Amino acid sequence: MSEKEDVNAVKMLVRAREDFQGMRKRMDNRIGRKANGEKQKVQERVMRFDDLETFKAIADNAKEQENFIQKKLKKVLKRFNIYNEWLVDVKGIGEIASGWIIGEYDIHKATTVSKLWQFTGLNPGMVRGIKRIKKEKYKESNGEIIGEMFDDVFVRTNKMVRGDKLTEGFVAPFNKNLRRAMVGVMADGFIKQQNSYALEYYYPYKMRLEQEVNTIVGEDKKWCEVSKGRRDRAAKRYMVKMFLKDLYVIWRQLEGLPVRAPYMEEYLGKKHAA
Repeated sequence: MSEKEDVNAVKMLVRAREDFQGMRKRMDNRIGRKANGEKQKVQERVMRFDDLETFKAIADNAKEQENFIQKKLKKVLKRFNIYNEWLVDVKGIGEIASGWIIGEYDIHKATTVSKLWQFTGLNPGMVRGIKRIKKEKYKESNGEIIGEMFDDVFVRTNKMVRGDKLTEGFVAPFNKNLRRAMVGVMADGFIKQQNSYALEYYYPYKMRLEQEVNTIVGEDKKWCEVSKGRRDRAAKRYMVKMFLKDLYVIWRQLEGLPVRAPYMEEYLGKKHAA
């Protein structure tokens, strides 16, 4: 079996688990039940007892499928060196986070860690925007065709857009689902487990922002003046970047690939800051 086939298996298992998890959560919400089985504090649902039992069974079956898929995912992940040699030992990373990492990142194409940052939506710099255009409407002046899907082509334009933001009229310059999984889920796991990335990067960076009185970050506000939630999200992004920096080096080395310093360090002699 080829590595590409193994990666596709990981992708399908991760997404299938999300499908069942989403169905289970929606059904639990509809019958007013929390994930732990307790009742939600919502307006009472009026339904027959036997119907309620049917809906509970549907949600419970979805949960069983989640667990079944996760067990199968763990077996497939063991086919990858990066999982066996490193990810399995990182506190806060389970099978699902490992699945997102192995299924979405292509370490052979990621010649620098900056490419991992960009793909995850953690690059605040400017990048050339990509548009999706109907084939019959495409002109050379639109830009370079870099891919196609059905009746559309994806065109890299000369218009610069933010690498970590959605710009109207342009394709997202990053993987939205991956950013949610890494910054919205995995980062919380790091903090909950109090692993080395949380202790070395998240807390010190957040404290630094709380005391920052010079940098203006938008709306003419300094970091110390913005909301706690915004500083929290910035610290999580920084923590994930540092994790990806280690992932890049270790994964490339395991695959026998050359390792390069981030662009800012290699060419400009500057250390990266989130």
